[in-house]
Amino acid sequence: MRMRLSSKVAAAAAALGVGGMLAALAPAGPAVAYYSPPLLLDVQIESPASLIARGAAVDLPVEVTCTADQVWGYVSVTQRVGRDIVQGYASFYLTDCSEPGERHVVRVLAPSGGRAFTQGTAVATAEIQGCTDNWICGRETDTETVSIRR
Repeated sequence: MRMRLSSKVAAAAAALGVGGMLAALAPAGPAVAYYSPPLLLDVQIESPASLIARGAAVDLPVEVTCTADQVWGYVSVTQRVGRDIVQGYASFYLTDCSEPGERHVVRVLAPSGGRAFTQGTAVATAEIQGCTDNWICGRETDTETVSIRR
């Protein structure tokens, strides 16, 4: 019995050591940004989102920082409402990214014929893609849990 316990302890210690080493080597937190000089792309979803027209849509704040000449993006909002999943999508296009950390509000419509968004929490994803005038291109994504409020 004593031999089994010590081998279990040794196995657990080895697993913790390997896990700690992997955690130290892996990136922590959200994605930093896409940066390949001269292109910088960064997108951050902000909370809370605003409920519009009794749940027909959600206004989702998105912060964009970039050096691209043009930026295309999309957002999705997914929320559990009762036993159903409500998911809406929207796209946007920016022709000027001159201000760092520009805040944009993207309206995401609930699917037609389906359930409406409600107050509560949801998962939101935003992705931007952009290119410089000499065709250096990249993309960046952020996924966050957001609060939806009136």
